[in-house]
Amino acid sequence: MEFKDYYAILEIDRQSSQDEIKTAYRLLSKKWHPDLNPEKDVTRKMQDINEAYAILKDPVKKARYDFEYDNYYRTEQAKHEEKQREESRQEYEVHDEHLRQDINDARKYAEDLVTEFFKSLKETSKVAVKGAWDEAKGYLLAGIIMSVIATMILTCSGNVIH
Repeated sequence: MEFKDYYAILEIDRQSSQDEIKTAYRLLSKKWHPDLNPEKDVTRKMQDINEAYAILKDPVKKARYDFEYDNYYRTEQAKHEEKQREESRQEYEVHDEHLRQDINDARKYAEDLVTEFFKSLKETSKVAVKGAWDEAKGYLLAGIIMSVIATMILTCSGNVIH
């Protein structure tokens, strides 16, 4: 299991209050929302943000995570791999079984949230396209009929003049 620095993901300090955690989550969710980043694949970023928040918003899960966080950053590997730590993803074996399950649940939750969002977005888009077509097809049909009538009138007028 890779260990993620949830504080780095939410761009906050470890000492941040619950209000600061919530505020950071909301700001980053808004910043990386797929509607505001249509040209980017923000799926992974949104999953990380949701996963981090799912752990840090819960005092019990946060306490477990903080224990592992401290343990992780005390290791020699973390000291020698400062650059990787800043990327917030490293291989690390979480020792607390409950925290491991919390993290797996948070990852699943984050994946489901993003999957559900994109599913909803796809359905909403289908409905919008259908609505646009339903509105436009009458005008399109009227335009075709009027073009045919105009062509017939011009054709008939041309025959009478000759």
